[in-house]
Amino acid sequence: MRSARSLLIRVLALSLMLTVSCKDSGVLVGKYLAENERDQRSSAVLLELGTNGEGSWAIEEDNAFFKWEVRTNEVWLHTDSGGVIVGRIVGDTIEISLPGVGDNSFRKVKE
Repeated sequence: MRSARSLLIRVLALSLMLTVSCKDSGVLVGKYLAENERDQRSSAVLLELGTNGEGSWAIEEDNAFFKWEVRTNEVWLHTDSGGVIVGRIVGDTIEISLPGVGDNSFRKVKE
């Protein structure tokens, strides 16, 4: 009886820790737009986070697809090639440094 109670307490504590440490990924679902901050002449970057953990970004004619997840105050983008790009959630923006593009602040597009 004592070990079952101890196990229950541990499971509840772990669940509480996970709930407190993770952001609700549903809040982040949607389309985001960024302009390259270094070069105003460059094209906009569109980032889309889907409800099923799949996403994409588009730069001019190029598209890239990825899986995504939220970890504390970060968005992790898992690329098809096995790489991970980590973006920081700062208020209502997502800050990501994209390879070949540079640093971008993505703001959610109201639909």
